Amino acid sequence: MKNSKIRFPMIFVGIFTAAILAALYVSTIGRMEKASAAESVKLYCDALVRQDETAQKRLASYGAPMESFNMKSAFENALQTTGAVLSPEEAAQLGDAYMESLRRATVETTTSEEGKGVATVEVTVTRFDMQGAKEKASSLLRKRMRLDASPEEIRRVAVEATAEAYRDLQPVGTVTFYVPVRYNEKTRIWDPADPMQFGFDLSKQTMGVAE
Repeated sequence: MKNSKIRFPMIFVGIFTAAILAALYVSTIGRMEKASAAESVKLYCDALVRQDETAQKRLASYGAPMESFNMKSAFENALQTTGAVLSPEEAAQLGDAYMESLRRATVETTTSEEGKGVATVEVTVTRFDMQGAKEKASSLLRKRMRLDASPEEIRRVAVEATAEAYRDLQPVGTVTFYVPVRYNEKTRIWDPADPMQFGFDLSKQTMGVAE
């Protein structure tokens, strides 16, 4: 009798634990259907570019490798290709401002080619008026600059003016580019074949940086 009294609660614990695990499986991986290539890239773009929480949660439920992508860093790298000479702190300040404008971007995706486990997705994304932002930043700089300002102050005010302009970027149409993707059997979602290049291309295209 002693043994049965000891085992009886353990049986309930085992059943209860199994029920919890089953519920978790059904609520996450068990219910996640295979995403199409276009849908997968759209999720990544919405999560990374527009910073959409719903898309971020969906990617997390798939177990997608979000840590491989960093749009802010990609933007800072793309910014350097324009010829800007910035310190890491200055680039980060401009990156934060730019990410605010990206929330207003629109993204459309279609699958242009698909093979066994590989595909190419066509991405159409908002392009922002970076030239207009530069002109606005220059105007703000002229208004705020003192005649006796030191080089350090001039640089600080210039970065602040540019950040302000980046926070108010205006769309000037859309641009289309292509993303190679690979199907991930484990997560049931298509991942960009080169995460770093994907992030760089997103930043470069929305900025309107020439090839």
